[in-house]
Amino acid sequence: MTHILEFEKLILYDAAQAGIPLNVEIRLGNLSSTFEAKLDTGSSFCVFQRQYAKELGISIETGLAGRVSTATGSFPVFGHQVTLRIEGYEFDAMVYFVQDETFDRNVPGRRGAGENLRIAVVDYEGKLYLSPYNIE
Repeated sequence: MTHILEFEKLILYDAAQAGIPLNVEIRLGNLSSTFEAKLDTGSSFCVFQRQYAKELGISIETGLAGRVSTATGSFPVFGHQVTLRIEGYEFDAMVYFVQDETFDRNVPGRRGAGENLRIAVVDYEGKLYLSPYNIE
């Protein structure tokens, strides 16, 4: 059986490099931050560096406390509702900022990004397909 999927955008990336880069903007009120993040469909949440919360005027410890676990350990995070824009698609989402100032990764994950976007990856060709997730 063949399945056909349709997407609005095709984003080409260098499959020889680590990760799948995405252009991300987070906004709260009239403040915003723009940065590159690496798509992680295995991550439960959108996890971003503490510095971006600061740029939005967020005191991260006032957010929803949580803990992210990885294969190498775990770390504390704090959730905040923001407007998230990924590759031109905009939506409101709960994202988590890492408590540790030295954390240096930004990851759009399943909750926040994946639940608002339709995503397909053909990694050996360096192709990322995106569309907004609209319930029809």
